[in-house]
Amino acid sequence: MSVMFTCEDIRQYYYCPRIIYFRYVLRARVGETYKMSKGGMIHESINLGKNVVHNVYLCCEDLSLVGIIDGIEYIDENTVDIIEIKAGRPNRRMRDSHKAQLAAQAMLVERTMNVRVRKIKVYNVTTREFSEVHIVDFHRGMVRHAIEDMTKIVLGEDIPDPTGDKGKCVDCEYRAYCDYIF
Repeated sequence: MSVMFTCEDIRQYYYCPRIIYFRYVLRARVGETYKMSKGGMIHESINLGKNVVHNVYLCCEDLSLVGIIDGIEYIDENTVDIIEIKAGRPNRRMRDSHKAQLAAQAMLVERTMNVRVRKIKVYNVTTREFSEVHIVDFHRGMVRHAIEDMTKIVLGEDIPDPTGDKGKCVDCEYRAYCDYIF
């Protein structure tokens, strides 16, 4: 049996691996949060240029990944830049979990489109500025590790230990499910 994960699942796994259990084993669904709703509206309203294709859905069974890429900018026929739209606070150092999500996007784009990802540009809607994110082999390794571990969680139906960081639990949309398990 094959399991497909989203690029966003990679980030969520590093936030707390229990989220994967709740999503894929219990199939727990949560309502759209304010941040999700706001993010959707922001994505719809942004024009990133004429060479950018917006909201590109990609799927690769070899990687066990699916994802929607916010923007793909064609540099030439063999080279693209990925554009990620973020509505969060500006000037904040991007966590490795977010970089792993972007690495998953790069891996997905390269494998399915047979192109080279030159760079990943993050567009901050607050400042209306781009910043460049550097993805290294470490982040690609994080993706491979997460997919392997998430597959074990789902197929084994084993609930992982909690994150250990109670601060994360406060904002977690799956908190209600966790409260029943503790």
